[in-house]
Amino acid sequence: MSKNIAKIQSMIDGTHQRKIQVGYKAKTTIQRKEGERWTDGNGTDWEVVDGKRKQITKIPPRGFDKCSECEKLILKQLDQDTYNRMHKCYHCQVNFELDLKAEGKWHEWVWEQEQQRWTSVEEELQLILKDMKDSSDQAFDPRVANAMANENVDMTIKKNTGDI
Repeated sequence: MSKNIAKIQSMIDGTHQRKIQVGYKAKTTIQRKEGERWTDGNGTDWEVVDGKRKQITKIPPRGFDKCSECEKLILKQLDQDTYNRMHKCYHCQVNFELDLKAEGKWHEWVWEQEQQRWTSVEEELQLILKDMKDSSDQAFDPRVANAMANENVDMTIKKNTGDI
């Protein structure tokens, strides 16, 4: 008789020797209460909400923004790109531009947008130039320029002679 059949026969007879479990340790021994906050070993903050663990994040959820005209949540990437520039969803911006075209004011509006864009670029450039002028840490070091030029010459010679 095989081992399996012998075990089944001993189970039927009631003489089967089972393994005895001595102890049990649950995965988590800490029971959290509703509204309790804690930080785990990885530095992640948690809170119990409605009986479930919820991770606390410092980043607001996507879709936090709303269109200034139709109050629609900004969820899609196309809407987000338009909202970042115009504070409207894509469809409201398209409708706004269509209305401008119907009134014959669209070219003026585009010109005005370009003026604002170039004005902000110019202001940013002025700040960068002012920072460069005021900063003595970014002074030109001819040793660095010479080292880079020498390396370029060495690479050109190696390419021309076929050493690379």
